Amino acid sequence: MFGIAVSGVLAAYEVPSADFRDSADIRAGLVNTWLAGDIDPVRLRNSAMYFDQFSHGYKVTQQRDSSPDLIAITVSPSDKKGVQGDWVLYRKLSDGLPDHIRIYPVVDSSIYIEIRSEGLNPQKGRCLLDLVIFGSRAAHNVPLGLSLTGLYTARFESVVALTSSTVDWSLLDPDLRLYRDMVSAAAVIRNGLKTLVYLDDGAFNEKGQPVYIKDGTSQTASKVLDAMAHGQNPVDIIGGVNCSGFAKWIVDGIVRPVAGQGIKIESLKASTVFTNSEVAELNRNTRDLYFALDWTRHLASAALTAETRKTVKPDVSGVDVTLEPFSDSCVYVKDIGYRTREILPLLYYLAVKEPGNFYLGAVSDEEGVPPLRQYHHVAAFFPSFDGNGRFSVAVFESAAETPISDFFKANDASNINLVRIRIPEAAYFKP
Repeated sequence: MFGIAVSGVLAAYEVPSADFRDSADIRAGLVNTWLAGDIDPVRLRNSAMYFDQFSHGYKVTQQRDSSPDLIAITVSPSDKKGVQGDWVLYRKLSDGLPDHIRIYPVVDSSIYIEIRSEGLNPQKGRCLLDLVIFGSRAAHNVPLGLSLTGLYTARFESVVALTSSTVDWSLLDPDLRLYRDMVSAAAVIRNGLKTLVYLDDGAFNEKGQPVYIKDGTSQTASKVLDAMAHGQNPVDIIGGVNCSGFAKWIVDGIVRPVAGQGIKIESLKASTVFTNSEVAELNRNTRDLYFALDWTRHLASAALTAETRKTVKPDVSGVDVTLEPFSDSCVYVKDIGYRTREILPLLYYLAVKEPGNFYLGAVSDEEGVPPLRQYHHVAAFFPSFDGNGRFSVAVFESAAETPISDFFKANDASNINLVRIRIPEAAYFKP
């Protein structure tokens, strides 16, 4: 029913992939005309097409970079997916010397390799390599035993081979077969949105009845119908949920097929946070400081209990995400999690390393009088790759789907604690 978890560095990977079109042979013929020598003629060149011995075409272009002193010379395969295979040399306008090289190994332009010379002379010494994933560095300043100018004619597979023990290249080779259940689950949730309305404090109890979280009393049909969004059909509506109730509706779709009923609401309210702060303890219940954090941890533990058929408590469940895979972002703080605006590369990393997991996030900010951290919102994240290897994250919150860019914009200054939940096979996910 549940897929097999995969974690850690994969034993084998295919980088570059079979779809990667390497321009090394073309670049060998461009050294004197585009890549080296006087920069002034390069600035005046029009784009040009070149063909290798197999009649594969490569377009070579030059354009000013956003940096005032750089010009970007791009060698781009004509038969590519997205930006995969693009090779870009950034040269200084002041003296024509190379500044850095970027290689785009996959279809997404937010994932690239950046290589700079370690010293002042790009013709001598070694280079330093960064692997950048959605703005975060999965590898940083990794020594590469080639000079920067030596990379003009080097194949990407040589770069990979030289750093095979120092760069986790498996991050660029997700097994695309492992995301079908994730994509299916997101589609099921998307289809189920028409049956739900947003209702403050709303949720479904273990019997699937629409109630209020605070006291378990039944929702009235009039309030549910009054909460309908434009275009919804009253015949389709089954009840109302807030952000927490919506997350429970999702997880009940995992638990119910195994346990025969959903999760009891009261079981999700027990405290999972213990603090020495007297002020926080005095305000814990009156302001529901840790509600969303407790709620998501209990939901994840309930799903794990259904998966393992053994009762699992949050404090020993290991459901919290605590990884710090990047050198320059995604720093984890206990019970607080990560900066919300930084979690996209983390979700990418998790999607590759833990395929088949989705994530609930408890969003928090310091607010109120006195100012205290309050966990006030819950969202669900479904990361996956499509058949072309393009990464995306479906975000669901408060009985709606939200573009991830909108979610980041709305929660830019917040923190988010993530818990992992295994998605079952498609036939066993029934919210």
